Parts: sequence; structure tokens; C-alpha cells
Amino acid sequence: MKILCETQVQNRLTQANKTPRMVKATLAVGYHTTAKDQNGENNKDLEIILFTPQDKNGTRYKVKNNIEKMFTKFLKDGKATISFKQPAENLMIKCDPIQLKGFLQTLKLGLEGKDSINLRMNIASATAIPQKSQPQTKMNITNRGDYPTKGFPRTLKSLTITGIKLCKVTYDMCSLRNLTSLNLSYNTIEKIPNELGRVALVELNLSNNNLGDKNSWQWLKGKTLQSSLKDLDLSANKLEYFPPPLIKYEKLVTLKLNNNQLTRIPQGIRRMKNLRFVHLSINKLESLPAAFNNIPLEMLDVWGNNFQQLKEYDLDAKSSTSSSSSNSNSAVQSLYNSTPLWLLAARSVSQHKLPYSSATLPWILVDVLSEAPKCACGKLCYGDAILERAAMATFENVKNLVFSRDRLIYADIVLCGPQCAGRKQILAT
Repeated sequence: MKILCETQVQNRLTQANKTPRMVKATLAVGYHTTAKDQNGENNKDLEIILFTPQDKNGTRYKVKNNIEKMFTKFLKDGKATISFKQPAENLMIKCDPIQLKGFLQTLKLGLEGKDSINLRMNIASATAIPQKSQPQTKMNITNRGDYPTKGFPRTLKSLTITGIKLCKVTYDMCSLRNLTSLNLSYNTIEKIPNELGRVALVELNLSNNNLGDKNSWQWLKGKTLQSSLKDLDLSANKLEYFPPPLIKYEKLVTLKLNNNQLTRIPQGIRRMKNLRFVHLSINKLESLPAAFNNIPLEMLDVWGNNFQQLKEYDLDAKSSTSSSSSNSNSAVQSLYNSTPLWLLAARSVSQHKLPYSSATLPWILVDVLSEAPKCACGKLCYGDAILERAAMATFENVKNLVFSRDRLIYADIVLCGPQCAGRKQILAT
């Protein structure tokens, strides 16, 4: 007879003061047929054999005249202990109560010399009962023939499906609640279902797909994904603009947008305080937001963009251009002389670093505080009334800046007024 159980083996001579840990095991009881005796009959020794992951060949214990004590007080709880004389060990068993009771009854029949059906087995070559396989947590699919037709294991934590021309993200993927890493690169996906925003992914790779054509980015508004995602790769997706909901991903550490068609990065990226690695190479950027100076980046890769070639006059403050140059200075001054009350309130909250939430402030103020650009002097701006481009040799908070050395990087600077001192501060750098 065999049973699946958990066991502890305690040597009474060497482990008297400590209890070993429980391990999964197989216990078998039966006759071990040995060589024939003088009368030509086979000797049959009743034995218990213990299989563990550490001892797959099994440890044998003789039973007849070798059991010192047997403790069955907690048999109803599925616990029992067999104390052997040689070796001086206690075999502590934890098992299903019904199976354990049957095992001990079989052992009792053997000790009484009764020829039970359960004891007729020869355990000379007994093997362990195969343990249940560990739940699958990782799946890698690179051929269409390997794609599971009956769904994915619910226990998956990492799923990779690459290079099989997958055209959509199925509901089965979005229902994997244990999933933390999803790689769907090098496929033909055009849309992402909103349900993906409910998965607590930490890593998401959607590079080399077709998301720039028809994707609405609604899935990026999922609160669960916003609060968990740390690594996002949207490279080579024909993106023409920065996905608007992305600036709310405040826990994002790595953002890859290489090989797209981006022409602008929003000033609201200042909200993504945890960003450390930003890859924007091979796009159509002509400038970068000055907000990058507010983020302590480890790496900013902007190689292969449309920055202007390096010229002497680019370093002159007079070369700065205003996006509102068509407006007269008097009109701009008039605009800032009538600053709306809600903007003044938002600036006050920002200046004094007051705590706020959507429960204590109107939603428009929360949006302004979180996403509106900041002037070089520290004031919140709204509407980009004055936008200048200044030549930047480098960004102070960026440790490693990768760009073409024959190009000059421009920073988009939003100013709170025409006479703002922040303009001189930026241009001085």
C-alpha cells in the first residue's frame, strides 16, 4: 500500500533538541522478498519504505520487532508517529486521515501475520507516487502551433507571445489575474481591449505592432494598470503622438518609444517622477520639454531626431522663438493681468505644497496641478500663452544623455509672463 503524505524524520540520538521541517513524501508498506532460506522458501520481511525528493531511492525500515512505540492520539487530525528501534528514528506522518488510518491498519495486519491483499505486493522495487506537478507560471510562445487552443493556465505570471502575427489581445489574456509580465512584441496588433487595464502588470512589451493606426488608448486609463506598471515598451508602433493617459503612470520607471513618428513630448511628463530610463530615439522631435529638468533621469536617449544642426547663432538668446509671436506684447500682458481665480488657486496650492486630492479640490484644479507645465520660476502655467525654445547643451538632472553630437537640443519653455525672470534663468544655462 502507498500513500502520499508529509513527513518529518527525527533522529533521537542526534536531533533530540530540534524538529526537522516537513517534506512531501510517499510511504509504502509491504513484504520485501529476500533470498531463499535453507528450506527453499523465500524470506518475506515486512518493511516500510519512505520516498522523499531528497531520497528518490527510498529509506527502508524493518517492521517486525523493530517498532518501539506508535503514537496515534491525533489520528483523526491525520497525524501519527512511528518510533523505530533501528535506526533510532521517529517517523512523523501528516496525511489525509482516511488514508493514514488505512495505512496503519494494513501495517497492523502485517504485524499480526495476516495475509492481507494490501500486503501481497513486493516492495523490492517500489517507487514513489508521482507528485502533482508545480503550477505553471511562465509560458513562451514563438510558433503559432504552440498557441494554446483551450486557454492559458490561470497560474501564469509571465506570458511571451512573439513573432506569430497575433492580431489581437484576447479576453483570456486579460483574465490572467496573476500575470505581471506580458510580452506581445513583433506581432500585428492594432487595438488593445480596455480589459487589459484591469491587470496588475509590472512589465508590458508591445513593441513592433500597429498600435499607432487605430488604438484609442482607453485601456491606459485602467486604474489597476496605472498603479502597477513600471516598464512599458511601445517602440516601432507608428505612433504620431504621445498617448495622453500615459502621463498619469507615476510609477513608471522605464519608457521606450523608439522608432516612432513623435513630434512632441507633453510638458505634463513632469508628473512621471519615477521615470529613470526614457528612450525616444529615431522619432521626429524638434525639441524636448523643459520638464525633463524636473525628473532625475538615469538615461535619456534622443538620438536620431530632427534637432537642428549645431550653429554659432543658435546659442544667442535672440534666436529664441515665441509660439505667440503673432500676438502683440500688450495683448499678452493684458492676458496675464487678468489671471483667472482658479489658476491663482492652483498656483497657491503648488507654491505652498499643500496636500490635495479629488475629494478636496475641483477636478480642473487637480488636472492643472498634475499636468500643466511649470514656468522656470516655478509657477504653474496654463494655455501655453508664451512658449519659447532655448538651446540646451544638456539637462542638469539627466546622468546619461544620448544624442547626435552635430545637433543642438532645444527645450520648450513655458513662461508665466513676458517679463518673467525664468526666461533669463533658462537662457543662462
